[in-house]
Amino acid sequence: MKIVSLKCVHCGAGLEVKPDISDFACGYCGVQQQVERSGGVVALRRLEETLDDVKQGTSRAASELALRRLQADVAAICAKRDREVRALREADARNSALIGWAIIIGAIVAVVAYGWWSIPIIIGGVVFGFQFITTVTKQVKKIEANAQAQIEPLMAQIARHQSIVDSYDFGT
Repeated sequence: MKIVSLKCVHCGAGLEVKPDISDFACGYCGVQQQVERSGGVVALRRLEETLDDVKQGTSRAASELALRRLQADVAAICAKRDREVRALREADARNSALIGWAIIIGAIVAVVAYGWWSIPIIIGGVVFGFQFITTVTKQVKKIEANAQAQIEPLMAQIARHQSIVDSYDFGT
């Protein structure tokens, strides 16, 4: 069993490390240390540094999972917004066609029944009919504003988690 002599990373005291030890506390200053063995080289590292690396790696993994979830939430909100807007526009197109045909049929009936004297009646009917035509622009803007209000806090969280992922240095 070969014992390796090393110096404490904190106080510089001489330490003897046995091959079966992976972490220990310095007998002089009490600092927790980890024994790193690779390629025939044995070195000491403060255990707090190792724990910080584990903590940072855990934070990165949690942020990666949160990013996936948040991006899926944003995509779901956008898909819902698009479905609602599409349904609204399709309903508007059907209603506009129905109103247009009603005006045409009403004009034909008025001309047949009253002759050319029905032109003021037709114009009055068109003006009256336009009162019932509503544009979907306001409703679309309301749907889009609602979706944007839901997305904004998610985008702030995405930016925060992305900065955590980007700050991880992979031990370099």
